[in-house]
Amino acid sequence: MTDEEIAARIRQERPGAVTTAVIGGHDVLIDTVRRPGGEVTTVHRVRDGRVTVLRAGAGSFREDVARVLLDVPPVATGTIQPVAVELPGVRLDRALVLGLDPVADSSGGRGDARGGPGESGNGPEVTVVAVHRSEIRVGESEKEFHGAISSHGTGLAHRLDNWDRHPVPRADARLLDDWPGGVMRRSQRFHPWQAERMLTAVAPDGPAGVRVEVRSMAGHTLVLERRWDRGTGTLTFPDGATVPVDLPRRELWARLGPLFRGEPGEPVTVVAGTPEPDVLELRYQTEDRGWASLPRMESVGDCVARLDRQIRRTPGSWAVFTSRSDAVIQVECTDDGDLWLETPDPATKQSRGRVVTVAEAAGLLEILAREDRSAVDELPGAQTVDWD
Repeated sequence: MTDEEIAARIRQERPGAVTTAVIGGHDVLIDTVRRPGGEVTTVHRVRDGRVTVLRAGAGSFREDVARVLLDVPPVATGTIQPVAVELPGVRLDRALVLGLDPVADSSGGRGDARGGPGESGNGPEVTVVAVHRSEIRVGESEKEFHGAISSHGTGLAHRLDNWDRHPVPRADARLLDDWPGGVMRRSQRFHPWQAERMLTAVAPDGPAGVRVEVRSMAGHTLVLERRWDRGTGTLTFPDGATVPVDLPRRELWARLGPLFRGEPGEPVTVVAGTPEPDVLELRYQTEDRGWASLPRMESVGDCVARLDRQIRRTPGSWAVFTSRSDAVIQVECTDDGDLWLETPDPATKQSRGRVVTVAEAAGLLEILAREDRSAVDELPGAQTVDWD
């Protein structure tokens, strides 16, 4: 097909009115449609039988950004090979030329292949998208990239056509130890995550002693595990240098986020911090509300809520709460639906405890967290129970 025939077909197939324009010396076809999330503008450049497509959603189209993206050589390699660009007033700093359209055309059509990868019914077609260096792994295949930005990975695919968006830094991660019932499974392969989620929710809230290996797009490797209220492990730089990591778990993203955002400067990897107040580690098992066989950390309020809403629902359900220095209180729902609370003493093979109300249990858990001790002996009517 000639360029004129391809242009005529594009005009025929697009859902909106198509106009001709010149952007930075490039003759292009432009159409804009209104969508609930904002206007979607699509730019087609037809040259020598090939089609280059730009798409800007959420009303983010800007001619100066389009000019820069159109200047990128339209050569799709099948792998992620970014081109450094300066996009005025935009947070994104790389352009990718893709043979497979990274997102369904939100204007109503589809830009992906009707005649094979990188080839539409109008002839060979590539899409140029704007990204941030923190979002891409150089050298991976386009197929891997599309999987990484899908809803099963970083979710970037839903925002990729928004030129005004904030970057979505990516972390490739794998679990090195078993985490029964957890959000990750032990694996030899790395899986893409939003870096912020990995360092604010997954790694800080994981079970004690379970290691996760996390890689930035710049080549840094973190091996982290939670030890009480801290994240500890090692950071390996792209040049092979390794430093220890020992940070308050809620500061992992603040301290290590620059690595994943692609920002310059050395990260802070060791900080004393302030111990978290009113938290306990717990293990639990219920008949109908899940279980945790490895120690996880929760606030005292969440621990009490778990007792009230889950443990006492079904006879046989139990929870074990541990303080920073390993003082222990354990609670079980009895056959009568009561809460039996006790502190075990392995040295004597005995336990001290009695049936308690939720309010009494809450008071004992507060002492366990704040004073790092069990106060079961102070309960009026506490009994000694032999294990034999």
